[in-house]
Amino acid sequence: MVNIRITYHQESDIAYIVLNGELPRTVDESRICEEIGDPVETILDSDRSGRLIGIEVRNAARRLPEALLVDAELGPPPS
Repeated sequence: MVNIRITYHQESDIAYIVLNGELPRTVDESRICEEIGDPVETILDSDRSGRLIGIEVRNAARRLPEALLVDAELGPPPS
């Protein structure tokens, strides 16, 4: 079973979805999703093995269900 953890920084309106959040993993590569328009709104993070470990969602309040953000942990500002 996959453990999913969601953090949300309301001021920057960025949510981060961590897959298998109980496992310590280091981001090896970040890839911007191909999307129409600018600015970039979704970034996929993978580990050294190429496994997806996290998803950064910008403009989260517009793009994710409100209930998901209400239940999310308050996260630090993105770096």
